[in-house]
Amino acid sequence: MACDCHANGEFVKIKQAQLRVTDAQASLNIKLDFQLSPSAEEALYSGIALYWDVSIVFRQQRGFWYKTLFARTYRYSLTYYTLLNNFRVKDEQQQAFRRFYSLDEALNYMQHFQAEEMPLSGYDKNQCVMTRLKVSFDREMLPAPLRPIAYFDKQWDLSSNERLWCE
Repeated sequence: MACDCHANGEFVKIKQAQLRVTDAQASLNIKLDFQLSPSAEEALYSGIALYWDVSIVFRQQRGFWYKTLFARTYRYSLTYYTLLNNFRVKDEQQQAFRRFYSLDEALNYMQHFQAEEMPLSGYDKNQCVMTRLKVSFDREMLPAPLRPIAYFDKQWDLSSNERLWCE
């Protein structure tokens, strides 16, 4: 599912995000457009694991400031295993993973993110919940010789823009 020339250079986009709040508990469903650049795909097939962080922050306004109700970062990795000829997507916090026989299947799986049972500390049902969402590629997890290239080459810009909304 790699693309040679992704429109406007964005390889990871937040297409849709739906927040549901019930009894001071939040759940969030996210749909991403997840692509790998040719450079990232080449590195993956060379045995280099790729890491992303999904950062979620919920806040509510309290007078002149905002109170953080919940903040968490979820870490995921994508790895190719040459001997097994398959891909692994791993939830680094849960230490749980799924294997896929094709890169397309693995990326399709990564396009759907769901977070449930997120407690909203100090939630006020009369105020909207400001949500901040971002998917960030972790260049620091790349091998040292590849990091300088990854910081300056647009092919390694595998993060989404930050998305903010109030519900």
